[in-house]
Amino acid sequence: MEQLRKKIVEEALREGYHLTAGAISIIESQQKPLETLRRIINYLKTSRPDVVVVDSNHIEEVGLKTVETDYIVSEIMIEREPLEEWTPKIEIDDRFLRNYKIEGKITEFQNYFKNRYMKLKNILEKRGESFLKINDLLKSPKGSESTLVVMLMEKIEKEQSVILQVEDDTSTVKLVAPKKDNELVRKIERLLVDQVIGVRVVKIDNVLFVKDVFMPDVPLKGRSINDDIPEIYIVLTSDLHVGSRKFRRDLWETFLDWLSNSRDPEVKRIRYMVIAGDIVDGVGIFPRQDKELEYTSVIQQIEEAAKLLSEIPREIRLIISVGNHEPVPKALPQPPLSKKYRKILEKYREYIFVGNPALIRVENRNLLIYHGQSLDDIIQYLPNVSYSILDREIRNVLETLIRCRHLAPIYGENTPILPTSEDLLVIEDIPDILHTGHIHVAYAGSYRDVILVNSGTWQEQTTYQREVGLEPTVGTAVLVNLKTLSVKLKKFT
Repeated sequence: MEQLRKKIVEEALREGYHLTAGAISIIESQQKPLETLRRIINYLKTSRPDVVVVDSNHIEEVGLKTVETDYIVSEIMIEREPLEEWTPKIEIDDRFLRNYKIEGKITEFQNYFKNRYMKLKNILEKRGESFLKINDLLKSPKGSESTLVVMLMEKIEKEQSVILQVEDDTSTVKLVAPKKDNELVRKIERLLVDQVIGVRVVKIDNVLFVKDVFMPDVPLKGRSINDDIPEIYIVLTSDLHVGSRKFRRDLWETFLDWLSNSRDPEVKRIRYMVIAGDIVDGVGIFPRQDKELEYTSVIQQIEEAAKLLSEIPREIRLIISVGNHEPVPKALPQPPLSKKYRKILEKYREYIFVGNPALIRVENRNLLIYHGQSLDDIIQYLPNVSYSILDREIRNVLETLIRCRHLAPIYGENTPILPTSEDLLVIEDIPDILHTGHIHVAYAGSYRDVILVNSGTWQEQTTYQREVGLEPTVGTAVLVNLKTLSVKLKKFT
């Protein structure tokens, strides 16, 4: 089998063609593989002179059929390095596996915001600060200084100051931040409405002046090698958008070829892979979407995704989250794919299905998976940030989630959020890795020892993205060493 594959690849290269793993599988399944390859090449030279990378779609144009079914899983895999006495270690927080429902009562919203406030207040209290309630602050003597934990309701720009309207569980009050304090103004510019923050104030006459503001944030803990973890890698990716005419099947096939046939020593030790949502493009997600679709039903899209994902080597545990394009409820937190769609995917291989967001523990590392719908809101609110410069500012956007300790700090904008009794979007446990997608711009870095990853996309620039000036990073995945937490952003071309 390996010798035959080598001959097929060499013959194709001599003719100036590169074969994807899926194409090689189909050619190998024929009775006369090399003769079949020459037939394919002759067809491409005359009918498709623009083709250089040959995938299964090109072979189907020639009229070839695969063995037994309309799809075949490649049997060509690299020899994985043995990991002595190793068994997969995955723990999933089951709070993120449920399908939450609400009744729309006002008390649900009140309880939701109270829970958000209390969770973030507890995080701020771990700083060792002593906090006062607003009601007690209003009774305090003139000239006294106090520290509050408040939710920011509104920022009002004045000529000489910024007025912050804030509240806690006792009252509402307006605070005055003088613009002559440049450092303070810069901090306030980064604050988001509905965010829970700490505020230091001084009472002068009957006016409450802001001296400082601070976010819940995360402490510096120091990243360390975990000797209990073997040299194991995890691949992070997202936003395939299978079903879209702009899905880059050729780049995905190159990625599959790297997973299955690469001689990179790191690839041999990959044991996990996470897809953080938008596996399919969906239907009816935005106006006139049907004009951009290759497959016009969700079932067709998921069936095609099942075939594409089936070529990922079996020894890699595949964890699937959801996004705003999947056929699941749109409000956060989103449940995992329903059984109806899981059955289609599971026809070819096994998966671990999680919701959005999802908190999992892989090999004793905390991984927070979040598709990233609220990143759109943050991009609109942060100063000096826009889609046209997102490649330079994405670090700033992702850091905001960690500093706020909340995945969707702005409520009521473009991101629908369910007022559940517990706010599951608060980042209570500090993750080792935060993995997002949605905005289609790849990034891999860190903030205070938290690995920050946005894994880009496999979809070319859409009409909307072109209108706002966003250039997607197409054909990317991020490789993380779970032992050392070293990170590599891989681009497939």
